[in-house]
Amino acid sequence: MIPTDIARISPKIDFIWLKQEYPIYPTLGLISTIIGTLSALFIIPQNTTTPDALFPSAVAMTLGLAIAPLAATMRSPRTLLRIEHILALSPIYWLLLDLLQQAYTLESLHTSSIAGTFFSIGLFTSAVWLTVLMRPPSLPKPLANAANHPLTPRTIFKLILVFFGLAILKFAYPCNFNPVEMIIHLGSDRWSAPWARGDLGGWNSFIDHLDYFGYLLPTLTTMLAIRSRRITIPVVMAIALSGIMTAFLAQSGGRRIIGVVLGAAIICWVLEQHKIKLQQIIISVVSVALILGMMQWMLEFRNTGFQEALQRDKEFQYSYLHVDDNFLRLAQTITLVPNHYPYVFHQQIIFTLVRPIPRVFWPDKPVDPGFDLPTALGVEGISYSYSVIGDWYICAGWIGVFFGGLIYGGLARMVGQLLIRNTQSSNAIVYSLCAMALFAGFRSMLELILMSYAILAWMFISWLMLPKKGIRDKG
Repeated sequence: MIPTDIARISPKIDFIWLKQEYPIYPTLGLISTIIGTLSALFIIPQNTTTPDALFPSAVAMTLGLAIAPLAATMRSPRTLLRIEHILALSPIYWLLLDLLQQAYTLESLHTSSIAGTFFSIGLFTSAVWLTVLMRPPSLPKPLANAANHPLTPRTIFKLILVFFGLAILKFAYPCNFNPVEMIIHLGSDRWSAPWARGDLGGWNSFIDHLDYFGYLLPTLTTMLAIRSRRITIPVVMAIALSGIMTAFLAQSGGRRIIGVVLGAAIICWVLEQHKIKLQQIIISVVSVALILGMMQWMLEFRNTGFQEALQRDKEFQYSYLHVDDNFLRLAQTITLVPNHYPYVFHQQIIFTLVRPIPRVFWPDKPVDPGFDLPTALGVEGISYSYSVIGDWYICAGWIGVFFGGLIYGGLARMVGQLLIRNTQSSNAIVYSLCAMALFAGFRSMLELILMSYAILAWMFISWLMLPKKGIRDKG
């Protein structure tokens, strides 16, 4: 990344450098998405009673979504981390991966609902590519300031200590600060630990939110290791603290949390590299594979506790990389809405936006967006996710899906401007967290809000601790 002072002398340098290091082809992306969608729709079979029935359609859709990002990656591997590319590829993981693995059948659904699901993926992604053809919205000043702090290794280590101290309170306080009890409950199931919370929180929800500070530890540790340029005592301590925090976060069973915090660390590591060589590519690919393996391992043991992993005769529940059955649930949602349930319009958006407000201040705060898929299917005691595409669909059908793609695409374009800021600042941290928040936010609107808490945590602490503009950090 080029220095900020050079960018001020010649703004065109920013554009030229960004185009070379992070090329993007929105027109190709739009065309390939449309062709991929039409191809997927055309080859949907009448009989979907076998697990491999939708495999050809899923392949066609995947190729349509991936062509433009892969074409740009051939020119510069680093460009795969452009947040626009991450968002365009998100449907492959969240919606199409189950079909590519031939995980289940859709025999109970009409072909029109399956076609509608493929169409909604293409419509949402096409809207994302359209935003890339437009001028990006301005970056909010608080976010820009949070990404523009100078960071030395000494400052980073201080921040790691502060973030760990705040985050560990969530787990230490319910255990009366007894480290032995904390360690014992690390092996318990996700609901039995003293720090587990119910669906509706009270005053204790303030403590529950402290773990968002822990989301930043792996990314900060990565940056500390890179900028220290050698293994030091602070680096070793930071790695240990990040490992401890990751273990506590994993005990909660939220796979997406582990994916976000470790994925952000990988993105930060790549962004901090001056040149991307084959070695860095191999390390990145292996790291992603390890994260996916860890997330699958969490799925197998989160309801029984990690102590069950010690049993050698344990039979694994899944023989494939399980996500969330999002394609199936989205197809069911399209079947039910609006044929049997009306559009919820603004209720979904309000339900998402008011989530940060503590219920102790608003006891009657909405508990659902106006449509609950498990209830509609006659299922109790379980929750289903149908991706953010489903969230926008229950708002206003296809119009809502297209509008949602524009919103998410606009957010991606806005955050993408952080790529051209100073490498000696904290921009890589903010960009990495925003990229993974938007990726996890593809699971649902609510996940976007929840994963953004870590960004707010960074903005708050950096505003308190880091030097303001014009003041150098002599650490």
